[in-house]
Amino acid sequence: MPEVTEEIITVHSVPLTREKRAKIDTEFEKYHKAVNFVIKAILAKHIATSSKTFELLQKEFATRFDSREQYLRDVIKTARVEIGRHRKMAKVVRTLRDKQPHFKAGRMILSAPIVKIQERVLLLYTDTGEEIPIPFDKPSRNRVIDRLRGLANGQITHGRVRLSLQKAGYITIDIRAQTSMTSSR
Repeated sequence: MPEVTEEIITVHSVPLTREKRAKIDTEFEKYHKAVNFVIKAILAKHIATSSKTFELLQKEFATRFDSREQYLRDVIKTARVEIGRHRKMAKVVRTLRDKQPHFKAGRMILSAPIVKIQERVLLLYTDTGEEIPIPFDKPSRNRVIDRLRGLANGQITHGRVRLSLQKAGYITIDIRAQTSMTSSR
């Protein structure tokens, strides 16, 4: 039986040009607003499951933010994780108890059809079908080049990919990769 191991592969981007940074900033802002919209909807309507959230918010979400189903699924998952994290913190931090959870700007957590990993670049697809390439910087790419080749070839599968904006114009990319190994018994 194959054994599945998970790891986080961290890669940094090269400094981005102003025009590419402007496009990516709009995507980050849209994601931030979408997650906070879903958080408010889940709490206001007391929605218990992800599937029910998807069902209730799909039409309004498509008109306000993005019509792709996978994008909504990623946003719902992020919103539910943020709500859980906030509730857990509220047990310890008294000032959070009466406040609503809020997703901070500067992060996006997306999955396969929206982001595609190649050996030297991450491709981010917008709702209009535009492809935004985010090239990896050489030092971080060379540290994990074998795993990136495996991801690009399909030998290694990946789950969600977290993109985090850095102040200096870089993006940190964390890829959740699953490798399956056959055990020799």
